[in-house]
Amino acid sequence: MLAGQQNANVDDCSIPRFNPLSPDVLPNPYPYYHHLRTHDPVHWGLAEDSDAPGRWYITRLADVVALLKDERFGREVDRVLPPLTPKADTLLEEVAEGWMILRDPPTHTHLRGLVHRAFTPRRVNQLRPDIEANARMLIDRMTHQPQPVNLLAEFALPLPVAIVARMLGLPVEDMDELMHWSRALAAVIDLHQTEEIRQQSRQAVSDFIAYLQRIIADRVRQPQDDLISALMLVEQDGRKLTQDELIGTITHLLFVGNDPVMHLIGNGIITLLRHPDQRAWLQANPDRIEPAVDELLRYDSSVQMTFRYALEEVQFGHKTIRTGDHVAVVLGSANRDPAHHPEPDKLDLTRDNSNLMHFGLGIHYCLGAALARIEGQITINALLQQLPDLRLATDTFVWQKTAAVRGVTMLPIFI
Repeated sequence: MLAGQQNANVDDCSIPRFNPLSPDVLPNPYPYYHHLRTHDPVHWGLAEDSDAPGRWYITRLADVVALLKDERFGREVDRVLPPLTPKADTLLEEVAEGWMILRDPPTHTHLRGLVHRAFTPRRVNQLRPDIEANARMLIDRMTHQPQPVNLLAEFALPLPVAIVARMLGLPVEDMDELMHWSRALAAVIDLHQTEEIRQQSRQAVSDFIAYLQRIIADRVRQPQDDLISALMLVEQDGRKLTQDELIGTITHLLFVGNDPVMHLIGNGIITLLRHPDQRAWLQANPDRIEPAVDELLRYDSSVQMTFRYALEEVQFGHKTIRTGDHVAVVLGSANRDPAHHPEPDKLDLTRDNSNLMHFGLGIHYCLGAALARIEGQITINALLQQLPDLRLATDTFVWQKTAAVRGVTMLPIFI
């Protein structure tokens, strides 16, 4: 039987096949997650954002933890099955070879080992002054703009792009281009794209590679105190990054965290403004921002799913997951599992979130988790403290059609 083909144990036929991109699901997926956790926690649903005939949705926290630790599930399905379709975007595929998020050991181990030291909590804490300064500058700029202001475009995206660019050593005057490239790369990863968007992404990849080749050539002539220079020199087991691996790694670092952090800020602000009592408590207790941000991530995570392939046939949750099947690990559902989070649909900024699944688990635990947390803490506190009259300009949002990352397309606010 081919990978992804249904069999007798795939699903309870009384339960409609889940589609994360359904217009009914996008505004509020959590009641649908509750239904799956209760009635079919290992569910064969639709995969309308890919070419797959369907995918498994894993929704209970205990199963999510078990699967993320299970070496029978991985990223590189081509190791166990031939490609189902020819590669349409050779350049993008070549760059993606250097994205550790898409690789399994030993390549993942090598790439992560070279990069992880730049994202230790100590190194990330050294970025606090830069994050705080950028937040103040962007807030001040917003106050001088016509109202309402799109918080995503004017604050929540520029800040993480600026911080990653600062770490890499990319010139601040290139920010507009960097944001454009970041959005173009992020868009093609999550969606089953139109040819127009795919062409935009091809052009963005080509332009960004040419840009990086010039930057790398400059660093060869004159190394600087930045991450690109460090990555050119660092060794693991006597091996350095090749130029292709270096370009792939820099591309990965630029794009992979910006959308989730942008929507971490956006979703967090929407949630707080819809819960005025919790907002008021946090404004009065800014020192409690760390657990508060974790609760905002649990309540409405900007990262809803991460994906794996079955590298062999696996019996999981009384279902047979066949070799090559695509699996969605639904982090957003695990964060609302009542077996581990009492009253999961209630926002409580004082909650203990030791089981938070936003950043994943196992070897692919988010490399930028410490940085994302600090960016969320500093920016949300700054918005609440510096803009006490902040309010939504609308309560009707268009949610972007992405399965992995959850967020609105625009977030107009009055300040």
